[in-house]
Amino acid sequence: MIGLIAIETRLLLRSRLALLVLALLIAVLALAVANGRALLAEQIAAREAATAEIAEAAARLQAQLAKGVPPEEAVLLPMRVRTPIIAPLPPLVDASAGRASFEPSTASAGLRARADTMFRRTSLENPERLTRGQLDLGFVAVVIAPLMLIALGAGLFTSDRDSGAARLVLAQAGSVGALLVARSLPRLALVALPILVALLFLLLTGPDIPGRVEAALQWAVIALASLAAWWAAVLLVNSLKITAETAALGLVGLWALLTLVMPALIAANAQLIHPAPSRFAEIAAARSAEINASTAWETDHPDLASGEVESRRASVARSVGINSKVEAAVAPVSARFAEALTAQQELASRLAFLSPPLIASDAMAGASGTGLAASQAWRAAAADHLAEVKARLGEVIAGDGNLTASRLAALPEFTPPPASAPPWPALAWLLAVAAGACLAAVRRYRAITLD
Repeated sequence: MIGLIAIETRLLLRSRLALLVLALLIAVLALAVANGRALLAEQIAAREAATAEIAEAAARLQAQLAKGVPPEEAVLLPMRVRTPIIAPLPPLVDASAGRASFEPSTASAGLRARADTMFRRTSLENPERLTRGQLDLGFVAVVIAPLMLIALGAGLFTSDRDSGAARLVLAQAGSVGALLVARSLPRLALVALPILVALLFLLLTGPDIPGRVEAALQWAVIALASLAAWWAAVLLVNSLKITAETAALGLVGLWALLTLVMPALIAANAQLIHPAPSRFAEIAAARSAEINASTAWETDHPDLASGEVESRRASVARSVGINSKVEAAVAPVSARFAEALTAQQELASRLAFLSPPLIASDAMAGASGTGLAASQAWRAAAADHLAEVKARLGEVIAGDGNLTASRLAALPEFTPPPASAPPWPALAWLLAVAAGACLAAVRRYRAITLD
């Protein structure tokens, strides 16, 4: 068997098609690695910039408290407090970008912030990344690598049967099983090894992030399971009594169906079955609540306190009260939107099992820390932290209104949520698909008779 594998490897390396596949794969992987490193640098820079900005504002506030401020200025200080909310850096964002390329990674908590607007800021995409494209290592493993496997395996057995050389080849190999194993391993290695080498390069040249090695191992296993599922499909199609051209066309059609069509259909059905309310309703509710709260305050307080300190305290209380009423008015609309979004995601997760490439892509993002679960956990933790900070500052305003250094130091710090669970169900499903297709192919190959 080893000798047969060595012969097949030498023949494969002499094939122009195999060399072309290898060259294209290396070029795409180089682009994916460059994109991944750029995204990682961008994520690190964004967190450092947000941390430095908030730290600078906190230092100025602490300096004011240490130096002492007039009473009329002291009552305004609680409104200037901002505590950082920084998402933990995903351990393998340079391999699978997932939601990291468009999800916000930083925010701040303070009396002026609201849970419904804390993550609405958008930023322009990096022009350098736009010119290179949005391609990452996960995209190569899920979308491009299967096409390479199809190119290498479309005529794995059908071409021999078409040319009439199947009897001679089988006589030399001894059995169909030995022949398929000898031809499968070099072709799988030709596609899988460059991907694993690129992943190892990212791992060795990237920063020291907690959980990075474990994430890389999970990512690699999922990628190999996805490639194994595709190769099992190649073997199954080659067991049919069709020509090599028909096998190639059928495999490309299957790739297009599972990789391009099914994910779009799943997303469309999820949005159609569980439509989300318009964001304009949320905006309208916020604006209406702000107008009503302002009018109610002016009606209840026609004459503000005479002194400047008392007037400013009243102004701070007014801002906090209006902010609270706006949050209360927007909360039902936000809750309806969140419920619809959750229903969409649950339905999409159930339907995703119809598309193994979609399952593999989501699992790789989950292992990399850039999946939906990690994003939702961070948003929930940020909203809880915001509520806690506002409650503490509200206690200060309800008391004497003076923010002291000790009260500032006692404000809670943001605690990142724990890491998401490994995507074992997705991996199990990919392995089940690969095993099922492989067993079906083995049964068909055993029944083959060469006339």
